[in-house]
Amino acid sequence: MTPRIVNVVASGTLGRELDVYTVAEDIDAPVVKFPETSYSHPVVYLRSREEGPMATVFRSGSYHITGGDSVEETEELKKWLVTRLHRLGIEVDATFDIRNVVVVGDLATDVDLNQLVVHLGLTQTEYEPEQFPGVIYRPSGFSCVFLIFASGRVVVTGADSADTAFNGFDQLKTELSPILDSS
Repeated sequence: MTPRIVNVVASGTLGRELDVYTVAEDIDAPVVKFPETSYSHPVVYLRSREEGPMATVFRSGSYHITGGDSVEETEELKKWLVTRLHRLGIEVDATFDIRNVVVVGDLATDVDLNQLVVHLGLTQTEYEPEQFPGVIYRPSGFSCVFLIFASGRVVVTGADSADTAFNGFDQLKTELSPILDSS
C-alpha cells in the first residue's frame, strides 16, 4: 500500500471577532451546524460540501480545519470560508498554518513489536500492549510520530507538511529494513 494522506489539520485566525450565530444564519453553505455540547464560547461548524473537510469557526475569529484529504483541499476550504465571509460584508485578514498531516502506510509484512522496540531503542519507543496495540515511536531526528502495528500498518502523525510525513515514512522503512528483511 502506497502511503496516503488521511487527514490534514490546519488552523488560523480571521483577524477579528465574529457573531457566529449571524454568520451561521446568513452564510451560503451546504452544511452549517452548532455543536450539541455546551462550549463556553460560541462556535459554528461549516463545510463547503457534504463529504469535505470541516471548518470550526470560533467567536474569537480563530478557526480550525479538519478532515482534508490533501493540503490543497484544506487550503481550498479556507479560501471558500474567506470568500463567503467577504460576501456577507465581513472583512477578514486570515492567517493559515498546517498543523498536522496524518499519513497511513503499510510495511507489507507483519512486525514483531517486541523485536521492533529493541531495534528502535527503549528510549524512543512506548509499547504497552495492555494500553495500546502498537508501538509509539518518537525518534529524535524526525518531526513526526509513528504508530506501528503488528500488521505492518503505520500511522504517521504530527508532521507539519505532506513531504515531512511521506519522507518520514520512507526513512522509517529504511531504518526497519534490517528486521523486516529477516521476518
